[in-house]
Amino acid sequence: MSLFEPTSRGSSAVVAEQPAYTRLRGIARRLRIRLLAVNAAVIAFVCLVTFSLDDLAATSVAGAYTLGMLLLSLQAGTMTVSALWYDHACRRRCDPHADALHGTGTEPS
Repeated sequence: MSLFEPTSRGSSAVVAEQPAYTRLRGIARRLRIRLLAVNAAVIAFVCLVTFSLDDLAATSVAGAYTLGMLLLSLQAGTMTVSALWYDHACRRRCDPHADALHGTGTEPS
């Protein structure tokens, strides 16, 4: 269950139907889709290159580093950068809406 989905406690169904919650869930959904799309594309690229090049993944590129190691580094780097981007985007786009809904901030524009 997502953090932005309504729960069964109290009047949350009524609260969750408010436009502010709908907007917050929409923002979070778009951010998750972008995160998954970027990571899935890199994973698909690494798998495609690895399986289509057969033994070339073991080719030495720079000293002891092989092409396979560089592809895995690309994948790990992309996942790290996209996780940092997702955290920053949630903090910048979702947190102001959540704070305004809980009364601890001002309503974002």
